[in-house]
Amino acid sequence: MNNPSPRGGRTGLTVVAVIAALSLIAALVAGGLWLSERGEAGSVRAERASATELNTAYRDFAKEVMTDLMTIRQDTLKEDVDKIVSKIEGDFSEQFAPRRDSYEEVVKTTKVAAEGTVSAAAVEKADNEQAQVIMAIDQTIANPRSEKGQDRQYRIRVTVNRHDDGGMKVSGVNFIP
Repeated sequence: MNNPSPRGGRTGLTVVAVIAALSLIAALVAGGLWLSERGEAGSVRAERASATELNTAYRDFAKEVMTDLMTIRQDTLKEDVDKIVSKIEGDFSEQFAPRRDSYEEVVKTTKVAAEGTVSAAAVEKADNEQAQVIMAIDQTIANPRSEKGQDRQYRIRVTVNRHDDGGMKVSGVNFIP
């Protein structure tokens, strides 16, 4: 009779154990890779959401500043100009601030009033520190000399800077032909 050798049985068990161990290791590696990819995908989604929120903040701030700039009221002129000056810096501030007094004087003497509305705005390009926002602005200008207000449309590129504290300021306003 053929008796199975004890050694042959152990060899079979050893082979099965090695195959099982390798299968377990392969499953663990595959699971780890899957979790890693899933985490990276979640990170990419979070970065995109964060960039979208930042772009929205840039766009909304630019709209706010340009609405303030394009709206002129006689009864709140000084406060309106103070508000604009507090939201600008850099080249734009260097151009606007020194002319503030003459701007206020012209507005007072001509009794001009204007209402500005941003009709469209989009972030053209942005990073964590700065954005270029392009917008279309409608403005109606009225003064005592004309019976009907004058409607004007502008296309403008606004440079918005973001500071370390999260605060924003406009440093450039350029008309787009």
